Amino acid sequence: MNINYISRNVGIALVLNAAFMFLSVIVSLCYGMDEAFSPLFLSGVITLAAGSFPLLFVRTNGAVTLKEGFFTIVLTWLLVCVFGSLPYVLWGGDFSVIDAWFESVSGYTTTGCTALEDVEALPKSLLFWRSSTHYLGGLGVVVFMIIILPNARSTFGLRLSSMEMGSLSKQNYKFKVMETAKIIIVVYLGLTVIQTVCLAIAGMDFFDALNHSMSIAATGGFSTKNESAAAFSSPSVEIIMIVFMYLSGLHFGLIYLCFRTRSMKMFKDPVIKFYSLVLLGSVILTTFSLISTGTEKNLLTAIRHSAFMNVSAASTTGFANAETLHWPVAPLLIFFYLAFQGACSGSTTGGVKADRICVSFSSLKARLRRQLHINAVIRPRMGNRILNEEVISETNLYLVFFSSIIFVGSILLSATGMDLKTSVTTSLACTANTGLTFGSISSFGNYNDFPVFCKMVYTLEMFLGRLEIYPVLAFFVIKRWR
Repeated sequence: MNINYISRNVGIALVLNAAFMFLSVIVSLCYGMDEAFSPLFLSGVITLAAGSFPLLFVRTNGAVTLKEGFFTIVLTWLLVCVFGSLPYVLWGGDFSVIDAWFESVSGYTTTGCTALEDVEALPKSLLFWRSSTHYLGGLGVVVFMIIILPNARSTFGLRLSSMEMGSLSKQNYKFKVMETAKIIIVVYLGLTVIQTVCLAIAGMDFFDALNHSMSIAATGGFSTKNESAAAFSSPSVEIIMIVFMYLSGLHFGLIYLCFRTRSMKMFKDPVIKFYSLVLLGSVILTTFSLISTGTEKNLLTAIRHSAFMNVSAASTTGFANAETLHWPVAPLLIFFYLAFQGACSGSTTGGVKADRICVSFSSLKARLRRQLHINAVIRPRMGNRILNEEVISETNLYLVFFSSIIFVGSILLSATGMDLKTSVTTSLACTANTGLTFGSISSFGNYNDFPVFCKMVYTLEMFLGRLEIYPVLAFFVIKRWR
């Protein structure tokens, strides 16, 4: 095993995290050197030292195998989350070691669940650090490594990007590895900057605007307020958030091509059409349910809450503008499906991705047609592209794996005495990296009161969901290293 190469690349990821810690230190200085100045500065020094050591004293040599690629990606995420929890641990407050670990994993995996009862009690700089973990995790530590790594054009860089993005997300990236990474960076930063400006114009404080923009671009869900988006009580703010949650759920490569070619052809993509139509239908059904059951008396309010919550669930962002604790069952089932499905591959969202649902439906449609027309040659298609059997089998296998993780997680959580509704919805929320739950926690709740065992189950599900299962499974089944 090429320890030198692995340690250097893990070191690069840690140095990048240290840079954001020092950026949070600057935020602390801007707010009069708040309580988190020392914890963030010390965490930055420790993380920088740990990351710099292999970069300064370890030389690269030899090629990197696929097994070592898997090892690198999993080890990178684990260590980044460990060092990312340092500011929480050193600050103390309401953070225990387990809660700090939970908050760090939730941040980097862009899940957005929190173990804090009072988010607003945190210093500004620590709130910025929470959002930074979203921002780093959403873009993917691996993408940063591809940009900085001197040998990024090698097979190693390609393999790591493949493990990070998955096969479906690469379908519409017709670029080389470096070009792909740059495109992701440009779209990611562009969405963040434009959204920050829009939210600030809409009346949101600049600090809140920046933090929420970072969370939405990463489809994360960490807010600076206990009541999430509802705390602002602003329809204009919510409309802006809806638009950017929707855009952040689209394929970044297609967004880039849309701006480069000045064309709206991306909305002809079958996956985006499917994703958009499902969202529209969900909003209509949810609105009807809220009005018909008397949960909402005003139609415009029902549409506003419905649109926001559905887009938040589908993009796996997890923000909320309404308390769902007393909502009827129908909207909650819709949220459950949307969180399971997620948005488009090639974005920062979680879930199984709308692409896989489209592939599954297309293969089912072709199967039914073959049953009716036995002698006909019918190939499953998605748009103009013919789907081969390898893509279909991989998709169906992933759906089985994903569902199994939610099911097993629900059993483990239920074993602690948790009720069925909460165990299933929280298991889905963590595996799909959405953070939006509707059991006893509700849309404004937190995970503070759960036992340590439950929090460990949740963090494992977050990892599996963020890395799309296969790298983590492959890491544990590798028996021989040559």
